[in-house]
Amino acid sequence: MKFNLLDLLLPRETKFFDYLDQMSDFILNSSNALSDLIVHIESLSEEEIKKRLYAIRDYEQKGDNIEETIIEELGGTFITPLDREDIHTLAMNMDLSLDILKGVSRKIEFYNIRKMPLNVCKFAEIIAASAKLQSDLVHELRTRKQVRKKVDAMHHLEKQADDLFHNCMADLFCKDDNYQTIEMTKLKELYELLEEVVDSIDYIGKLVRGIKIKHG
Repeated sequence: MKFNLLDLLLPRETKFFDYLDQMSDFILNSSNALSDLIVHIESLSEEEIKKRLYAIRDYEQKGDNIEETIIEELGGTFITPLDREDIHTLAMNMDLSLDILKGVSRKIEFYNIRKMPLNVCKFAEIIAASAKLQSDLVHELRTRKQVRKKVDAMHHLEKQADDLFHNCMADLFCKDDNYQTIEMTKLKELYELLEEVVDSIDYIGKLVRGIKIKHG
């Protein structure tokens, strides 16, 4: 990290790191709640399913609140620890990940899905692993150490998700199967959102990598 005399003369507001840490935790917790729901849905009671769905919605709402706080306080802060645009872009994309996670939960709720194909469970595992890596990355923004290793790991997971998505589409449309048209449509929409989650989390890693390059 480069030494900057201005940091000594004008201390920077580090509260933005705390806000971003909170949002990264919301993504991790929401991803874990979704993964737990998907993997165990067949054995969960309706009340237990509702609790997990509510938790995912709650994390999304909390993320919205933190993003609004960041936007408000960026306008009133003289010196920020990172470029204002970088903080805003990172918060906006973290909020997007929470929005898509909520979207997945809404599909499960509205379509009353109570049995998950193996491919959906594989997506859930990739999402949980990606979310853990992004949480580690964001929490280390103060020092920006070991960024490349974690970003590379996230990109590897994104590639796995991309391959998995194409396999899912092949299973739905390219094979003789017992899926009815309505079930195929439901699963197609679900797979598309699951891939979006992974892509959005992977993009958070790319943003952190860009910050690392900019600040050294």
